[in-house]
Amino acid sequence: MIETIKSILSSADFWAIVISAFVAIFTFAKAKESEREAEWRKEKLKLYLNFMESLSEITESEKTDYGEISFAKACNDLHLLAPLNVINALHKYQKEMSMKNTNSTHESRKMTQENLIYEIRKDLKIKPNEKRDDFNLLMWTSGKKKGENL
Repeated sequence: MIETIKSILSSADFWAIVISAFVAIFTFAKAKESEREAEWRKEKLKLYLNFMESLSEITESEKTDYGEISFAKACNDLHLLAPLNVINALHKYQKEMSMKNTNSTHESRKMTQENLIYEIRKDLKIKPNEKRDDFNLLMWTSGKKKGENL
């Protein structure tokens, strides 16, 4: 019995089968991991795009009750998939934008918003990898006042 096992273990055919099986299992596992990562990134991208849309709905000239509700929901949704650095940046932005914050300035709101968007871009691994100091965000609005005819 032991001689048979030794014979099998020393067989080139046996090792070819074992190595081939190992390579196949490893390749399959890596492919599945890549698929899961791609799906995860797709879901996060949807989440972040929804957040950006809701952020656009609360600009000073375009703020509506619907926009406030949409923004609150999008912020809450971020807690599901966003990493901690994005959530921390979100909380700083929310504190800065809070009506209770009487010390808020245009510059401080701009900086916290820039930092939040920078962290989102970093999470999405957007290339090229710009440095934080080089990142400058300019949110665009329609310029229309709420209730104004389009």
